[in-house]
Amino acid sequence: MSTINQSQDFIVKRGTEIYYKIKPSLEKKYDPSDYVIIEANSGKYYVRKTSVEAMDIAKKNFPKRQFFMARVGRISDYFYGFVLR
Repeated sequence: MSTINQSQDFIVKRGTEIYYKIKPSLEKKYDPSDYVIIEANSGKYYVRKTSVEAMDIAKKNFPKRQFFMARVGRISDYFYGFVLR
């Protein structure tokens, strides 16, 4: 497996773990149509109404990182496992 795939696998695995850990609080505080972007190494996450808004905030804080993205309450959407650069 290449280094890139290992990195992506880590981001998906860790992003999923973090998502399920924070899911109860996300669902209480945010709308199901909101997007959550998770930085897998730090565990920091950003929630906004659109994926672009969430990614913009994440990229300002972690300009060279890749991210895991899901929708609040709907990790099984087609966004599941995306690694965003």
